[in-house]
Amino acid sequence: MLFFISLIMVVISSYMISCAMSPKTEKNRCYGPAPLLYMLLTMFSQVVLTMEVLSLFKAINEVNVLIFNILFLIAGTVLWNKKSRPLYIPQIKTKFAQIWTALKKDKILMIMGFGFAFLMLTVILLDLFMPVTGGDALTYHLNRASYWMHQGSLNHFTISDDRNLVMPINSEILYLWNLLFFKNDIGLYFISYIGYLASIFCIYNILEYFHFSRRRILWSIFILSSFASVIVELSSLETDVLIAGLVLSSITLFLYSIKEKNTVMIFYSSLSYALAMGTKSPAVIAFPAAFLLISYFAYKADKKEFYKPLMAYLLFLIINFIIFSSYNYVLNYIDYGNALGSESARAVHGFRGGFKAFIANFIKYIFMLFDFSGFRYSEYVGEHILNARESLLSFLHIPMDLGVEMSDNNEINNKLLNVKTGVGILGFLIFFPSLIISLFLGAVKKHSKKIQVVSAFGVMFIINLICLSFSIAYMVFSVRFVTFLIVISAPILAISYIKKTNIIKLLILFFVMSYFVIISVNLSGRNFYDIFMTILKTPSLTHAREHIRCALYVGYEGKNAYCYIRDYIQGLPKGSKIALLPDAMDNTYIVDMLNSHGYKIDTLLPENAANYQYSDYDYIFTTKQLLISTVLLKETKDIKTEYIVDKNGSAHFPEYRPFSCIYEKHGGGFYTSDNSAKGDVIMDSRCYIDYKFFEPKGFSVERVYEFQSSNIRYQAYVTIYKNNKLKN
Repeated sequence: MLFFISLIMVVISSYMISCAMSPKTEKNRCYGPAPLLYMLLTMFSQVVLTMEVLSLFKAINEVNVLIFNILFLIAGTVLWNKKSRPLYIPQIKTKFAQIWTALKKDKILMIMGFGFAFLMLTVILLDLFMPVTGGDALTYHLNRASYWMHQGSLNHFTISDDRNLVMPINSEILYLWNLLFFKNDIGLYFISYIGYLASIFCIYNILEYFHFSRRRILWSIFILSSFASVIVELSSLETDVLIAGLVLSSITLFLYSIKEKNTVMIFYSSLSYALAMGTKSPAVIAFPAAFLLISYFAYKADKKEFYKPLMAYLLFLIINFIIFSSYNYVLNYIDYGNALGSESARAVHGFRGGFKAFIANFIKYIFMLFDFSGFRYSEYVGEHILNARESLLSFLHIPMDLGVEMSDNNEINNKLLNVKTGVGILGFLIFFPSLIISLFLGAVKKHSKKIQVVSAFGVMFIINLICLSFSIAYMVFSVRFVTFLIVISAPILAISYIKKTNIIKLLILFFVMSYFVIISVNLSGRNFYDIFMTILKTPSLTHAREHIRCALYVGYEGKNAYCYIRDYIQGLPKGSKIALLPDAMDNTYIVDMLNSHGYKIDTLLPENAANYQYSDYDYIFTTKQLLISTVLLKETKDIKTEYIVDKNGSAHFPEYRPFSCIYEKHGGGFYTSDNSAKGDVIMDSRCYIDYKFFEPKGFSVERVYEFQSSNIRYQAYVTIYKNNKLKN
């Protein structure tokens, strides 16, 4: 209930602030896309600012958040009254009538419209029910929000996975807002959903701004919404469609600021991009191309005066970035001496391989558009596509693995696995041809304003792909970044609209409806049939959610190791004090949330195990026989080692030690102080903690769980140690 009170206050205060700041008619009514975008951006920035300020005093809790909500509500009310109480009443009926008229003119478009409505409904049902299950979410995205909640601040904390510490934080601040009141993750998927609704709202308004027909606009939105990776992200904690909504909001508001000559719109435009930069790093990578795009629009509108709105935009962007997005960048600088994070994190994600690696990355990202998510056609043509890619790289004398951090294993994707799903068949059937055609027509039809607009978005996509290619190492998971770039370039899809019904249009309809109606309810890990059967087999929706969260396999069979740990802890007396030494791949969120339910669980760093005092703990949990941590106590230059690496590459100490750590270099192999090559960076520590390490500290083995699996993520060797004083 308290969350909904907080939400209502944030919505009302943001509504009043947006109405006060929006352009208005003579009747004091707000109009255009600005009021809705202002409201969403004000809500987002209000939550971020609230958490940042409270974090400075380690005072993040329900009461203090509600106090800030009240203060913003008072400020919004004062501003709204001062502006004579303007109102924003969306013209929903009028817009719907216009859309319905356009759909009636094209029966194929009408069918797509029903498919789109079906997709939006299924996503709402998924987002209402599904627990957070993604590996990245449970180890990083959602996990960090749990730790912030329990420590009362956004500061860095002790954890084995450095992504919890170094990555941008704005989306996780929104998760924190939810966790703080609900003490669970229900409804969090709606953040991506709302971000995508903002994206298509902006695409609609951008194309309408340039007088594209409503049928072309709807076609563009339906085609984009049928892309497999977009459908997947609508019910996940991945933030690519969220930052796409923020970037498109920035572009939309800047366009209308030129038309309205409105400085407030420029401010909100920059605020939107600043929030995106504080949400995920691809927004930073995409900034040069996005800024060039708005510069082009400014020049077309204002000619010699074009620099004035751009200078205002940059000034506001700097201010908004400092206030709403710099918090974790500052923390990184304080803790690691670099705003981008630790030495190891920069080494893992950073670009390498020189000019040839840049060319290789660009080619591989282009070939990511050849994706068969949900269809098995790749079994027939995938080999030829891969051969074409390999032949091109071979012709350029570029090794396949140059600059690669995580390979695609030389496969064309046809699965619906979250982190590997691409845009699907329509990516290369529609988006790629639209890109080529828009660039070609932009060069030959220089007097067509609509063609030039579409071409400008196509150029932005190419520049973004270039920037991505030399910004980070190639990873198969970067397909999500490509999705982000495709969404913000979606206006190019307008060029693909076919008025007359023909075989090509019917083929497109087949794939669009397949993704809307069939694939949307059969996503990996979110299959509607499996969900329905699980609900029938369990006593309540809460039990069903937890059963799905803990499941390992298709059909929600098996049980996650961390759920066994959680269940064991819940059998202990409330108030039990527990030390957890986790692996970097562990789903620590599942256990850390028990801190909200009467337990005291401290996460400890395996590498630092010898320096902790354990006497106050009742239990100690280790989750692997060899605990990997990407968070290091020292930088490479300061690490000294005593172990030996033999000719087979195995590391060992001269004699048995109950506690020992070895260090893996980036690129493989183990580090020793006498054989380190210049430039090598240590990526992680790998620590072995035997039961004899805890015996002298007054602990004995209480229980051992061994979880075996062909998938390394599900392997675990959980050892539970009990303080001997509890046995007396």
